[in-house]
Amino acid sequence: MLGGMLRARVGLVGFVAFSLLLLAATGGVARSDSPGQQQARRYEYIYGAELMSPQEREAYRRELSRAPDEPKRAQIRKRQRERLHQRARERDVTLDDAGVVRGRNRGNRP
Repeated sequence: MLGGMLRARVGLVGFVAFSLLLLAATGGVARSDSPGQQQARRYEYIYGAELMSPQEREAYRRELSRAPDEPKRAQIRKRQRERLHQRARERDVTLDDAGVVRGRNRGNRP
């Protein structure tokens, strides 16, 4: 009800912007998990994720979480970037600086 009234007043763009601000301010959707479980579910953006299967993304997250320190995590990220650049070349697409696929077929996930 409130969402409908707000949307009618500020338009779709305003409603979406408001919703995103609200999610950012509250930390996302409320969960009944413990704080430790919520922290474990927060993931960083994965460079080139569009070129990876869900299983590959989860394995990459596990590998990062098991790294003992930041230099080891940086090494894992660098190796992952190199692997994904190779995959992008094979699929005739490119990855921009943020790791977003640019090109003809946008990567066609495996």
